[in-house]
Amino acid sequence: MIRSMTGFGKGIEQYEKGKIEVEVKSLNHKALSINCNPFNDIFLLEKKLQEAFSKKVFKGKVFVKITCEETGGETSSPKIKINEKVVRDYKRKIKEIQKQFNIKGDIEIRDIMSYPGVVETVSGKKKTNTWPHIKKALNKAIDKLVVYRISEGRKMAVDFRKRLTDIENKIKDIKKYGKKSVEDHRKKLIQATKGIMDGEGLDKLKLENEVALFARNCDIAEETTRLSGHVSTYKSAMKNVKSDVGKKLDFIAQEMQREANTIGSKSSDFKISKAVIDVKSQIEKIREQVRNIE
Repeated sequence: MIRSMTGFGKGIEQYEKGKIEVEVKSLNHKALSINCNPFNDIFLLEKKLQEAFSKKVFKGKVFVKITCEETGGETSSPKIKINEKVVRDYKRKIKEIQKQFNIKGDIEIRDIMSYPGVVETVSGKKKTNTWPHIKKALNKAIDKLVVYRISEGRKMAVDFRKRLTDIENKIKDIKKYGKKSVEDHRKKLIQATKGIMDGEGLDKLKLENEVALFARNCDIAEETTRLSGHVSTYKSAMKNVKSDVGKKLDFIAQEMQREANTIGSKSSDFKISKAVIDVKSQIEKIREQVRNIE
């Protein structure tokens, strides 16, 4: 079953000192990209998140929000800490820049104190290794995200089938209108050449050659056959889902669009042109949704 790239999942894990809550939201993206909010003044290691997602989610821009409510443990007042190493690094870099670009000026204490990482707040709570609990909540959220994406994928598949059925019906109409178009052209030629005689009657050979030329120039049998084939291939790809199925479905839809464009350019019949417009409209809507397939 095809899966959507958009979805949402939430996981909660209770432990002895509180509760971890993880919310996961995903949107369209060409690859797997993970973004996480700061947690306990640091970003969670990307590698840990990547490992958690990699076996279950393969594409999409994923946003992870982690919140922790701790109720236990000994506490004390928060402490302010000056990171002396960061101060030295800032001072050295500023001096280098002043020398390199010949920039004058003094470094004020208020400037140094405002630089990121200089002033740190150290929590009074004793540190707890919360990652195991975060991991459990995260896995719950990922599982719910996958279920959501599968559900959205089913809805997309239903919509695709309806649109493909409509395209198949339009192809039948196009074939029917194509045959009628040649016959109508024959009748118009006969009507236009009634007064032209070659001694015995109407120059039938010339008439048939003209009709044959018209039929050859506007022959869309090959294009309609290929378009029908692409529709069948699309249905088959939806049933036999493999990696990168979204890319494959988009490629098939492009080929469908190419054949529809050729049919439209070959035929001057109004009914065929109208049917082609309907087909192209359905293909465009399919392609819009295909971009959201994992």
